[in-house]
Amino acid sequence: MKSIHTPRIDLRYWAAIALASVFGTNMGDFYAHESGLGIGAGLAVLALLTAVVFGAERFDDARHELYYWLVIIIIRTGATNIADFLAYRVHIPEPALTLGLAAFIALFGWLGVKGAQTAQGLPQTNTAYWLAMLGAGVFGTVLGDIVEHAIGEGIAAIVLFALYAVTLRSVWHRAARLVLFYWLTVAVARTAGTAIGDWFAESKAIGLGLPLCTLLSGVAFAAVILLWKRAAKPGAALSEA
Repeated sequence: MKSIHTPRIDLRYWAAIALASVFGTNMGDFYAHESGLGIGAGLAVLALLTAVVFGAERFDDARHELYYWLVIIIIRTGATNIADFLAYRVHIPEPALTLGLAAFIALFGWLGVKGAQTAQGLPQTNTAYWLAMLGAGVFGTVLGDIVEHAIGEGIAAIVLFALYAVTLRSVWHRAARLVLFYWLTVAVARTAGTAIGDWFAESKAIGLGLPLCTLLSGVAFAAVILLWKRAAKPGAALSEA
C-alpha cells in the first residue's frame, strides 16, 4: 500500500485501532449470523472485497487513509470468523492455537520489517504486514474469548482495556521505534476489542444487542477517523516519540 494512503502512528491511530477492533468484533459476528453465506463463502466474499480495495488503491494517487482503514475493518471482520472456525469447529486446543497464532504474528511481523518504516512510522504495509495484521485479529479473538470464559465478559472487557492502556503508555514513552512493540500493542488492542465488543453486544444489563452495537461501534470508529485531525508534526507521532 502506498505511503500516501497510510496513517501516522500517534494517539489518534491507536484510538482508531482499538475502535476498529470493537467494530470488527461486532461486524464479524453480525456478518456470520446475517449473511447466511457460511464460513467458506463468507471468507471468500471478504477476500474478494479486500482484493478490490487493494486494486483500487494502486490507481489512486490522492492522499487519504480510506483504503488502509477499509482493509483493517475487512480483515478484522474475517479474523473473527476464522477464529471461531478454528476454535469451535476444528476444535484446535486453545493453548496450541494461541501459541501458533502468536508465532504467526511474529513471523510475518519480522518478515514485514525488512523494508524501512514509512514516513508515518508504520512498518511497510506489504503482504507480510497484512498477514500479520490478520493473524493479530485471529489471535485477539481467540485470546479474548479465553479471558471472557475465565473471568466473565464484563471483567474481561475492563481488565483488557486497562492492559491496552498500560501497553500503549509503555510504547508511547519507551519503545516506540521497535516493531516488536508495535505488534504487541496491536495484538493487545485486538484482544481488548474482542472482550469489549462481546460485552456491549451480549450484556443483558446494557441491552444494546448485536445489530445496534455494530452500528454504534462503527459510528464511533468513523468519527475518530473523520473528525480527529492527524498529527501535523512528526514529533507528535508515536514512532518518533
